[in-house]
Amino acid sequence: MKKISLILPLFLLVGCGSSVSISNINPFKQPSINQQKMDAQNAWDELDGKVVTTPKANTTSTSKTNTSTNTHQAPNITNVVKSMLETADSIPDWFYAPPKSDKYFYGAGEGTSVEEAKNGALNFIAGEIQTAVSSTFTKNESFSNSNGNSTFYKNVSNQIRAKVKQINFTNIEIMKTLKVDNKIYILVRINKQKLFNSLKTQFETLDSQITSEVNTAKKYSLLDQLITYNKLTPKIADAMSQLNILNTLNPNFDIKPYVQKYNNYIAQKTELLHKITFSVSPNDLFTQKLIEVLNNQNYKISKHSDIKIKLQKQVRKSTTMGMAIVRVTVNIKVNAKGKTLKSTSIEVKGISNTHSQALAKAAIDFKQKLQKLGINKLLGFE
Repeated sequence: MKKISLILPLFLLVGCGSSVSISNINPFKQPSINQQKMDAQNAWDELDGKVVTTPKANTTSTSKTNTSTNTHQAPNITNVVKSMLETADSIPDWFYAPPKSDKYFYGAGEGTSVEEAKNGALNFIAGEIQTAVSSTFTKNESFSNSNGNSTFYKNVSNQIRAKVKQINFTNIEIMKTLKVDNKIYILVRINKQKLFNSLKTQFETLDSQITSEVNTAKKYSLLDQLITYNKLTPKIADAMSQLNILNTLNPNFDIKPYVQKYNNYIAQKTELLHKITFSVSPNDLFTQKLIEVLNNQNYKISKHSDIKIKLQKQVRKSTTMGMAIVRVTVNIKVNAKGKTLKSTSIEVKGISNTHSQALAKAAIDFKQKLQKLGINKLLGFE
């Protein structure tokens, strides 16, 4: 028997002002009359009164349902998606090569259900955006790194992929659907300007939060400012990744004023590091190891500093099979103007021929654990 292809409406706008969920749609299962009425009402509510032209529903003589002749009757979403389906013997060309456009992102997906195919198409679009954003970031990186913040911008680069995956796509247009054997193929598109506007609103909220926290911190001590800048660093990296996405969606969007502002924040954090000093006590082998780690992070040591770091140790010695073993519990307290910023406990061990040598090895173990922990976390800055 010759296969007949059914050609019906080509696209359905999903989400006119509010998104229409199609997650539970099975285009091949005919719903009951009551379910159709319920679906129709839900569809009308979600579309907020906007009319989608659909084929007339078939009625039978056995049905007692009173069908209204009102031209604004709500469409049944299941029937709308089902009406879009065309059948074919081969996978469509647009699945392998979705259209290109300056105004839209196009994506094609496949699946055993409409929802699965739609999600595949959206993942395709996310991949396109990811590739474009990476290219944009590479071009902007030389400008961003002009202040020597290569480590910070490496963190920004790492966040971009995660931010693209978190994009909540709205205003999704389903352009084509096709059934080949038992699979559904869908072509969707996203309006770039609408997506840009939505993401820009999110960015402006974050930018406002960062600016407000920085301005508030300036009223307090240098230490409080440094703590604020350290805590804001992940938010600034997040804002920078959002900027690159926005610049990709709209190349005319000028990100330089924002980049310069965030560069200034990072520079101010570096300046604070040079101004703030620490007093460390008592003067022993473990204290010296802590001072070495502080110096490696550009922190300065002064006997007259208001920020005091005090180490307290509990040393336990033993001997096993002729080897000297020293176990040390080091309690580290960071105080500023009588207020405890952070209290940390670190367990270390050393083994050698003598207990003094074992203690020296325990001090080396202490330094390594400090480096692994991170000096900013030890100080209570993050």
